[in-house]
Amino acid sequence: MIQEQNYKDYDQEGLNFLGSMQRPIPGQSLTNNPDNPYPWEQPPQFTELQPAIDALFIDMTEPESYSGIVQMARRGTPISDITQFILYAGFQEGNWNPDLMMLLIEPTMYLIMALVERAGVLDYTIYRGEEEEDFDDDEEQLSAMEKVMATAKEKIKEPTKGQIPSGVLPSDIMEQIKEVEVPESLLAQPEQGLLTKREV
Repeated sequence: MIQEQNYKDYDQEGLNFLGSMQRPIPGQSLTNNPDNPYPWEQPPQFTELQPAIDALFIDMTEPESYSGIVQMARRGTPISDITQFILYAGFQEGNWNPDLMMLLIEPTMYLIMALVERAGVLDYTIYRGEEEEDFDDDEEQLSAMEKVMATAKEKIKEPTKGQIPSGVLPSDIMEQIKEVEVPESLLAQPEQGLLTKREV
């Protein structure tokens, strides 16, 4: 027998909090104006791997972007996290679909490693928990993105610093990386007040 519950039994503050949250209403995306879709609801800008890698290289070598990437790596942000941020932002902007995003993970990680090494940062972290024991994938439930990142992690392992495996990135991009000018601010010593994860 189902008992009727009285609303007085619920915490009023909790109900007010839930009511004030700005969450989408179920089915809200079906009521959006079809003349003004979100970028990811339209055909992607890139549908092939090579042009997408070229666009990523151009975007990442802009002085402001390059500086941000190097600073994150210098502070201990894992390369895989930087990659995930960049690729997901590109998906939200409508640059690629989820399938191409998954294919871009490995080349993007190597591209970031090459750019960071070019700036003189050789002590970077490839993935979160790199120093800890490897976890057992069977014991943990992982999202699709985490599974792909785990697969990329197994492929990448710990490359010899300064050596990106041949064939991962196009040869013309590898040549361009050697010619990329490192902004002067990247050559400066890191700020003394900031501690990296390795210094803590």
